[in-house]
Amino acid sequence: MRTRAILVMILFSMFITPLVYAQDDVTPTSLEVKVYPDGSTLVTYVVESDPTKVRVDVELFSNNYNNLIIRDEDGIPLGSTIIEGGLTVDSIGASELVIVYTTSDLTTKDGPIWNLNLSSPVSTLVILPQGAAIFDLGAIPTDLGNINGAQYLEMPAGEIYVSFILSMPNLIGDAQTAINEAETYIASLESQDYVLIEAHSELTQAKQLIDTDQYIEAKSMAYQAIDTADDIVETANSAAVEIALAESSVTGAEEDGRTEGLPQAIDTLNSAKSYYSEGSYLEAETAAKQASHLALLTDEPSSGNTLLYLGVAILISAAGGGYYLMKKMRQEEPTPSQPEVKVPDFQEKTVDLEKIFVINEDLRLEDREVIKFLAENNGEAFATEIRDRFDMPRSSTWRLIRRLKSLEIVEEVKVGNQSLVKIIKRYIN
Repeated sequence: MRTRAILVMILFSMFITPLVYAQDDVTPTSLEVKVYPDGSTLVTYVVESDPTKVRVDVELFSNNYNNLIIRDEDGIPLGSTIIEGGLTVDSIGASELVIVYTTSDLTTKDGPIWNLNLSSPVSTLVILPQGAAIFDLGAIPTDLGNINGAQYLEMPAGEIYVSFILSMPNLIGDAQTAINEAETYIASLESQDYVLIEAHSELTQAKQLIDTDQYIEAKSMAYQAIDTADDIVETANSAAVEIALAESSVTGAEEDGRTEGLPQAIDTLNSAKSYYSEGSYLEAETAAKQASHLALLTDEPSSGNTLLYLGVAILISAAGGGYYLMKKMRQEEPTPSQPEVKVPDFQEKTVDLEKIFVINEDLRLEDREVIKFLAENNGEAFATEIRDRFDMPRSSTWRLIRRLKSLEIVEEVKVGNQSLVKIIKRYIN
């Protein structure tokens, strides 16, 4: 009977007294922030409330409140209205409010690094995801430990900043994998006689970074070494083409008797070859282009030297004629004819694609397309042809070929400085 009378009095007061909204009517007692791997957070905020107030305002820590639940000390759900900066809770009769919600407003991500930021009026329990490694803190925790495999920190009231990285072991492994991949790739190019000093230097930097726990930078530097190696090889190949063109220009000048200025062209060509051998490919390309230009500027000797060259030619001709007469006078047995070399006929190869795809059912789409391309080209193609056909970076082409070799689908044969990729005999009909 007494309880009913109190309830009637409370209801009556609602109609005769104005509604009160006051943040001062609540006192924060505890705050817990649990961080999930995707950056979302579960916030559990407990405040003491004046049970005589019909409604109270509660400041919260974000602007978005998902899965919002508010209960009193007895676990009874309470209604609320979202206002700027928090909530207005229908708290009449409640001496304690337990506010639970999820939000993504409290975290930001910078690469692999997560940052938790909030301002709390009370000591706050922060629970990080399993496997998280703390990167930086804005204040010294008053306590820390482990809850079910997840690290927790008790942070003092005020501005809270916690920076952490997820899956630290994977970060280390990814950096080491990138370094191993760069090392293998650079070694494969060096086996083709490319000089990759700059790429080696970047690979060394990557190893130094991983030794100092700078795993993200180490991974980035390792892949930069691969890109640098690709650039060097491109420049080397371009220089090789220019050297070949310069040699052709010099030979043409010699055959045409354009010896005036030719020694300078030959010297420049030799410089280009020297640059190439020491790995200065850009200088080699420039020198080769200059040699070609000089060879084109060559001319026949002046008239003053023509008589000299003509006299030398007559003497050589006379000597050659005498040698011919002496040879004719000697009676030698005829030289036996050379046996005829039989050129084998070209045999078209048929690749058993069905057999390849059945045995290797987990092949990637790009692997299948390259295998089909090889099948269409009599079972083989140069690595450069594969790269050009599918517009792939050199390093990606190298990894794909390496993958097919590990599956024993193809073999790689060196033809000069090029790699010929061939489907193995097992799959050839």
